[in-house]
Amino acid sequence: MHRFKYSVTTKAWRPLAWEIYTNWKLWNRFANVYGDLHWRGGKPWDIGSSLQIEVRMPVNTIVDHQITSIEPHKKIGWTDRARGIILRQMVEFVDMPDGKTQILTWGEFSRPTSLIAGRTVAALVTSFTETWYENFRLLCDQFAEATTQV
Repeated sequence: MHRFKYSVTTKAWRPLAWEIYTNWKLWNRFANVYGDLHWRGGKPWDIGSSLQIEVRMPVNTIVDHQITSIEPHKKIGWTDRARGIILRQMVEFVDMPDGKTQILTWGEFSRPTSLIAGRTVAALVTSFTETWYENFRLLCDQFAEATTQV
């Protein structure tokens, strides 16, 4: 298993960041790779529920995103399975003293040197994670700024 970690800090307070994060209908704004996303087997975000994610780039595939742990507004964990690759990931939302929120993600995945569309799985996970979380942070910041101007 190959390990990774990444973090961002947003101006949004933790409940707002959590609300944006768990709204899968916004996910294409964080990484423009998704097709259809739908829940099956349980209520969204409940332990054991599964989000079926169509990924269109760099290859067409379906990711089974099964929730393994959750503490609402604080942390969430899941296991992704696609193309013979297993990824286990955790995300934690931490209050910062200045009212901001730090979002930490870490995990591990199998087959890091396998190639998909000419890139290693490790390179794809790294690039995707950075893109997704930086764009997520930007949208959280925009929402936070909009709510403070009201």
